[in-house]
Amino acid sequence: MVFIGLLLWIAFLFVAMVLFGIIWTVSKIVLWLMDLKPLLSGPTNRLNAPSQPPVRQRPNVPQVPAPRIVAQAPDRPTAETHAASDIWPKWTASYRQYVNQEKSLWQEQFDALNFRE
Repeated sequence: MVFIGLLLWIAFLFVAMVLFGIIWTVSKIVLWLMDLKPLLSGPTNRLNAPSQPPVRQRPNVPQVPAPRIVAQAPDRPTAETHAASDIWPKWTASYRQYVNQEKSLWQEQFDALNFRE
């Protein structure tokens, strides 16, 4: 009973493969014929083609206006520059300890990987 089911499944797959092959072949032939249609109807068009390509003209590009002269802004006081640096994380002692622990953990894992080889 199992043998018959397996045989039917193989036959179904074979029929599907043949049908898809036929569809693929027909579509390739149709695409090939669509590509040849201008060639079949147009040998006279090739004879009348110009012998030299058309000369390209320069595009009409508007002139760029001259850059404006802008006065420089005065330097900021030192208090504002220090306030801007407060945005970035600081390397405090606890943060350095955290980074060192993470590095040691990664190093231990890497050494474990190398040891297995």
